[in-house]
Amino acid sequence: MNAAPRTPPSTTDPVTPKHCSPQLRHRILSQARYFSGLSAEDLEQVNRHFRELHYPAESIICHEGGNAERLFFVARGKVKLLRHSSGGDDVLLDLLAQGALFGGLTPLGTRHYPETAMAQTDTCVLAISDGDFQRLLEQHPQVTLAVLASVARSLDDAREVIRQISTSDVRTRVATALLKLAERLGDASEQGVLIRAPLSRQDLAAMVGATPETVSRVMADLKREGLIDTGRQWVRVLDSGALRAIDA
Repeated sequence: MNAAPRTPPSTTDPVTPKHCSPQLRHRILSQARYFSGLSAEDLEQVNRHFRELHYPAESIICHEGGNAERLFFVARGKVKLLRHSSGGDDVLLDLLAQGALFGGLTPLGTRHYPETAMAQTDTCVLAISDGDFQRLLEQHPQVTLAVLASVARSLDDAREVIRQISTSDVRTRVATALLKLAERLGDASEQGVLIRAPLSRQDLAAMVGATPETVSRVMADLKREGLIDTGRQWVRVLDSGALRAIDA
């Protein structure tokens, strides 16, 4: 008889509300890397340019290849970034939580959305249009500098991904991916860091540039060594230090 699916430990996180309060909007924008240096008065002006949009779970926020007309910030919920593969499947590129940004705008050098964004849970996002963002750049030169710095960081991140895939083994890439997911999506406790997400072996394989079979073997090894624990739609990082040692 097959064992019953293991369930993750309970979490104190409430069910994701659909409403983005004014306080939440202000906090999300104040922490966004583009606007973190603005005064309270300037932030209030920025806030007026953003629209609050709500998406139920599994609904599409923007489509890969569509005209890049909006930049989005996750205010509540989680968002999956997907890309259509040559084999006809949608593969997971990343999972985004509160405060993350996605989408694209012409002023940022993006004519088309580079990936599809799908709400993983009921999600609230803050969106700004191409024209409004252009006006923000004209009104706040410091935002322009932050955008340039952000683009440079994104290029560095892309180069690091290419470097890892070309020079690191799969075990190292899986450890790196788990640490990043734990940092962004994890719930920390005395037992470790719980990543609650529908992350299949195919998804993780797409993220690290490996086959699902190889990723499954690596995950089994990490579990046997006591570095992680796994169940249906969750992974718990038990020993972050050991994973970082692999990543070092």
